[in-house]
Amino acid sequence: MNIRLSTDIDSIAWNELARVFELAPLGKQRDPAQLEAAFRNSALRVFAFDGGKLVGAGRALSDGVWRAAIYDVVVLPEYQGRGIGSRLIRHLVQAAKVDVIMLYAAPGKEDYYARFGFRRMSTAMAIMPDEQEARARGLIE
Repeated sequence: MNIRLSTDIDSIAWNELARVFELAPLGKQRDPAQLEAAFRNSALRVFAFDGGKLVGAGRALSDGVWRAAIYDVVVLPEYQGRGIGSRLIRHLVQAAKVDVIMLYAAPGKEDYYARFGFRRMSTAMAIMPDEQEARARGLIE
């Protein structure tokens, strides 16, 4: 296995990345056009390839000075546990070059991200489109 990271957004097949999200699974099914818009509008993005096969991705929003937020770190299930997610996170953290980096994680993954120095925040809050669903998924109190 020779995993290569790339920041080249113009070579991404968005339907393929949508399939990675679906198989992971990471939340709801992603529309390829919306996925492309989200990644193109993000300050930082990184993609993982095994040969020519897209196996993972991640992105971050950033003001480039003080704050960044990491979202959508995803790896195909058959590639999980091989350090690919760690490489994606490390790439985004190093590329951010800001004082504070926040991370939006799936419930139950907190210990994984703590390995990279992330700590729970007591002040983070969110507005969700479907509060009942977000509460059921453990995203909000």
